[in-house]
Amino acid sequence: MHNTDLISFSIIVLLIVIAPYISRFTRIPIAVVEILIGTIACYFGLFKSSETIKTVAHISFLYLMFLAGMEVDLRGFSKLGKVFYKKAIIYFITLYLLAFLIVVVCNLEWIYVAIFPVMSLGMIMTLIRDYGKNKKWLDIALKIGIVGELVSITALVTVQNAYSQVESIGHSWAFYKAFIVLSIFVLTFIVLFRIGKIVFWWKPTLKLWFMPTNDDNNQDIRFSFMLFFVLIGITNLIGIEDVLGAFLAGMVVATFFAYKHDMVHKLNDVGFGFFVPLFFIYVGSTLKIEEILQDYRIVINGISIAFGMLFVRLIAANVAFGSYFKSIKNTTLFALSDCMPLTFLVAVATLGLGLNAINQSQYYSLIIAASFEGVFFTIFIKIIVYTIKPTRKK
Repeated sequence: MHNTDLISFSIIVLLIVIAPYISRFTRIPIAVVEILIGTIACYFGLFKSSETIKTVAHISFLYLMFLAGMEVDLRGFSKLGKVFYKKAIIYFITLYLLAFLIVVVCNLEWIYVAIFPVMSLGMIMTLIRDYGKNKKWLDIALKIGIVGELVSITALVTVQNAYSQVESIGHSWAFYKAFIVLSIFVLTFIVLFRIGKIVFWWKPTLKLWFMPTNDDNNQDIRFSFMLFFVLIGITNLIGIEDVLGAFLAGMVVATFFAYKHDMVHKLNDVGFGFFVPLFFIYVGSTLKIEEILQDYRIVINGISIAFGMLFVRLIAANVAFGSYFKSIKNTTLFALSDCMPLTFLVAVATLGLGLNAINQSQYYSLIIAASFEGVFFTIFIKIIVYTIKPTRKK
């Protein structure tokens, strides 16, 4: 690591500290603030990107996927009920069919089939803090977000694996080989996961060997990071993209070691206190203001993507949950709350650019779409909640 890298990291850490104050003052989502200050800082030459910073940013991105996996507790899925799952299946099928149609009609890259329906729980949790979980539209948004995050990561890994294998080898066998290897890995993980559930059910004290309740040596944190890096290493060794390993490591922690509440808080604090903001600041540093200002179509395309994502959700929400909400207001609020996948949309944009699935201009447009949704859709929700009376459907 060169001295210039150390200076750059010191600037980035300073920006990480400043970001919450700017977010609190402007009431702009903190992830958007971090992207913006990263863009401005890099534009004025406060720090320069390097291979070292890029590597740390990639680890930060994987840690974000690890935290996303920790939000998926598989034990809670059985409590959602058959009726909910039927409606959820209809919702997701409608979403992906509409995304497929838009890609075909508009002649877009195939990665957009995963982009338009992508979901994340981050902004939904923010809305719950603002409006409370007792709102029907937010309650369903949270449940759909839990399932949707799992569906999104599956679609993301599938597209990512297919792109990387086909690009690297260049014939159809590589495409099928990628799915065969991915399927074997997932099936092996499921079998080991089931065995783990049986073993821990039969001998629950074994969990304490991995993560003791009274631990002065932070064994729980060490074991979590071991899972994180080992599963990333395994996926790299067998030619699967490392994002899946990070996500599965988070799922293991959330499912088997949920009793370690302090550890979960610690891992989130480390992530959202350093790794995640560093990743967003790095994303901001990749945006070139001069190129965006020279081509207004980048901004227009970004806003179009945001409204395209809202469009498919409005239709899917009416098809799947229209009879449940029984009002246009609640259906619209649900669609809006489900349409702010800030972290995952930035993640897809980053992966897409790395895989050459999208070009630099499309990458910029996706970052603008993520920022637009995070800022303006929250404003739209506030306007609808406080100014529009519910209109019952006939």
